Amino acid sequence: MQQIKVKLIHQEDYKGVHQVDELTQIQYLGKKWKNLSSKKKTECLVSRKEDFKAYVDSGFSLVAYIRNNIVGFLFAYENSPFKDSIYVSHIAIDPEFQGQGIGQLLYKELISIAKQKKVKKIEALINTDNPNSMSLHKKMGFVLRDRKEAVLHTPL
Repeated sequence: MQQIKVKLIHQEDYKGVHQVDELTQIQYLGKKWKNLSSKKKTECLVSRKEDFKAYVDSGFSLVAYIRNNIVGFLFAYENSPFKDSIYVSHIAIDPEFQGQGIGQLLYKELISIAKQKKVKKIEALINTDNPNSMSLHKKMGFVLRDRKEAVLHTPL
């Protein structure tokens, strides 16, 4: 198995994150992706350049690397004004590397950071038509609410 490294996201990670984002949207939308206009494709992506700096500055967003190539990312931020809560807005793993525990490694690192910063709760929005995401969140200890939201209370 290849060595996977997880670290906080930096501005120079944008290109690799954007690439993984696009690959996962192609996987998710299938043939529909090809028929979308450039504008619609941009709207589907979560790694928009104008929003990326906020994820970098959050101190909670992460990237996973294999041999200097980004293979996954997790976008998270403090749920203001609640300083003891983090919101995960997106997690994506390059389809070629899915099922190898990368999502778990990203969440383990996020949970570690959350504990260090005395965060009590991590929330995530989950697509109800993505069974892999639902499974990952359950595996990581999240409690699914309404099949769209998952909550993890972190032990301090």
